[in-house]
Amino acid sequence: MDSADRSLPRHSKNGAKRSRASSVVDARLSVIAEDGAVPPLPEKSRNNRTFSRGWAFNPPRHSFEESPPNYSFWDVTGPKGEKLTDVRNNKYIAQRGGWRRICLIFFVVLAMTLALAIGLGVGLHKKHTSSPTASAAPTSTPTPIVGFPVGSYRFDTYLESVSTNCTSNATTWRCPPYHTYDTSGSQSQALFNWAISPSVPGSPTNLSISSSSKVFAIAFTNASLELVDQNLRTERYTFSVPINQTSNPLNNVQCYFNGTTLKASMYTKLKQVYSDTSYSSTVSSAAPASTGSAYSGGQQLWPYAVEITQSIGGGAGVPDCYRLEDGNPVEHLTQGLETEAPDDVCSCFYKNIV
Repeated sequence: MDSADRSLPRHSKNGAKRSRASSVVDARLSVIAEDGAVPPLPEKSRNNRTFSRGWAFNPPRHSFEESPPNYSFWDVTGPKGEKLTDVRNNKYIAQRGGWRRICLIFFVVLAMTLALAIGLGVGLHKKHTSSPTASAAPTSTPTPIVGFPVGSYRFDTYLESVSTNCTSNATTWRCPPYHTYDTSGSQSQALFNWAISPSVPGSPTNLSISSSSKVFAIAFTNASLELVDQNLRTERYTFSVPINQTSNPLNNVQCYFNGTTLKASMYTKLKQVYSDTSYSSTVSSAAPASTGSAYSGGQQLWPYAVEITQSIGGGAGVPDCYRLEDGNPVEHLTQGLETEAPDDVCSCFYKNIV
């Protein structure tokens, strides 16, 4: 009985200690509640100092006796209000292996980009460092296109004047179409068909001119062109070539003016002008030739002024006339033909500007 009485107080004392310890634990555990409510704490002692620590993102200050606020890594928001939980909860990422798939796709795209960049770099390097031997291999390169005045042209002119001073018989020197502009504007038209081509293929400066058809018994080939008064209003191409001029004063008589000179000036800026409407109506107005057109054998109207002269001075054998039978010379004619001075000139002058 006494033993029971003595042990009971010890039991009660230990029970009281456990009860106080349980109360303290319950008080501390009660802070963590599911509904987030925090029970009131006993008044702090004056000897208890509040402990606080500064943080880079400045959360609310708290003491060691208080539980810190519930912060979560997934609650961090971006500059546009997005949260990492949005990424975590994405249905494509939330599936098994979602993050690994994203990483795999990223590395595949990165590898493709690097491969493309390296391939382009190697290709460009090979293009610029191709061997001189390969570039020097003979290839069939087209002849460079040369523009105006290269081409085949028709020169529309009229017979301006005729001079017969080189011969004592004026009927022996004749100039087609046998009518001057003053006597008949519509009947004085004279056409010349000439072709201009590079003397050296592809050269825009070394040019030559040839007759493309035998007009008025005038034929010549590859006469050199010279550019005169370049960049001036009177800029023109000129040439001079010897020709054999013939005439038929009578049906059975033919005269030769050997050593006749054909000269021409083809302007590149001076426009052609006609004063006779009956003549100008027969000549189509032409725009300047295209500077990019290449010589193709086609014919176009020369759009600028042109002056053409056939001339010869007097002298022995000027003219040299024969009587014909069946088109063949059978008799040399000298009667009535006297030799004139070299300064006495016979000429035919054609132009298309008044």
